[in-house]
Amino acid sequence: MTNMNILSFDLEEWHLYSLYPKGGKDYYLPILDSYLDKLLDLLDLHQTKATFYCVGIIAREYPEVILKIANRGHEIGCHSDHHFLINELTPSIFRQDTRAAIDSLQQLIGTKVDLYRAPSYSINRTWNWALEILMEEGITCDSSMFPTYKDSGFSVMNQSKPYIIHTNGMEMKEFPITYKQILYRNYIFSGGGFFRFFPYFLIKKWTKQLDYNMAYFHIRDFDKEQKRVISKRYLLSYYGVNSCFEKFENFVDDFEFVTVGQAINRVDWASSTIVDL
Repeated sequence: MTNMNILSFDLEEWHLYSLYPKGGKDYYLPILDSYLDKLLDLLDLHQTKATFYCVGIIAREYPEVILKIANRGHEIGCHSDHHFLINELTPSIFRQDTRAAIDSLQQLIGTKVDLYRAPSYSINRTWNWALEILMEEGITCDSSMFPTYKDSGFSVMNQSKPYIIHTNGMEMKEFPITYKQILYRNYIFSGGGFFRFFPYFLIKKWTKQLDYNMAYFHIRDFDKEQKRVISKRYLLSYYGVNSCFEKFENFVDDFEFVTVGQAINRVDWASSTIVDL
């Protein structure tokens, strides 16, 4: 496995913006649609496909958004149904949420959905029952581990590389978020607020140094026009938004990317580290 860069997006804003004072649907929906079109056009220009982890409720309320992505040849994964954090749910409700999201997405696009990413990377060792439920619901590959900032609690996942998770005779492939170790500390850099924070020359340098990189973005990372909502996460939410799309353009120009599905076929799973729950 050499310099495998995976490109992924978490698609949730069409639902989440409705929960905050973002100006109402007449204001934010045209902006979100415009940024999505701009993103898809850029990916077409670079002949690049990505994996979009989508919230199930968007498939029901804004099906044209999901279909637009799928019809451009991109891969659709599950990002829960309503974007609830795992620690806010019981196992039973989590199962219902997962099943509703998978069903909504599959019925809309007409193909199997077996890739998953938890909202805000909220699966850790405390809630590892969620991984078992995902496997039982047909998920074969997860990308919910955030091994540094969010501390997955899986101490064996101490390298930026794919893993295999085993439990109760089932297994699932895991593509964790990438980090770069600098002076004995680990730094996330290839997505979200971290991508917006670090200067591009460092992102480019660190990406070149890694054999495995999971890049992840949200439409709001590019949304210069979004109304700012005051919160304790204000800096993380908005720092660098005004220049993020231009930085992302450089990113896709400098590197080749694959989808999660394509990455699965490139990994030597027989020699991958196994994590037992």
